[in-house]
Amino acid sequence: MGIIKSASGNSAWRGLDYYKQNKVISYKKLNDNEYTGKVKGSNNVEYDVIMNIEHPRSSKCNCPHAKDRKVICKHIVALYFTIFPKEAKKFEEDAEKAMLEYEEYQEQLYDNVEKQIYSMSQGELQEALLDVLNIAPEWVYEKFVRDYVER
Repeated sequence: MGIIKSASGNSAWRGLDYYKQNKVISYKKLNDNEYTGKVKGSNNVEYDVIMNIEHPRSSKCNCPHAKDRKVICKHIVALYFTIFPKEAKKFEEDAEKAMLEYEEYQEQLYDNVEKQIYSMSQGELQEALLDVLNIAPEWVYEKFVRDYVER
């Protein structure tokens, strides 16, 4: 499992931001799998990072989020993207592709729901509406009452 897959979504995106803001001050290759670096964090505090690309969970950072934990923080991600800028580009491209696929899925789903609604009889629609109102959040039920019952 790689650095990005081992990081939380928040750490991956924040690390990308840090990479783009050039917050990696310096880095050095220790061997084929390990790198060390200094990354500027919030309030210009510098954090020491040791990154292992073969065994991501053995990476370390002395920031409050990752210190003494097996966590891939934004500082480790920023170092990774600085050393491997093509991975930063791929991360962004993959995210954009996933967003477009999700939007297409949502559009198709909306079309399918609309088709289903228009294919239903009045009785089926009434039953479906009652089922939805029974499980909907209270505000949905209250809006229905305001808009269609108490008008």
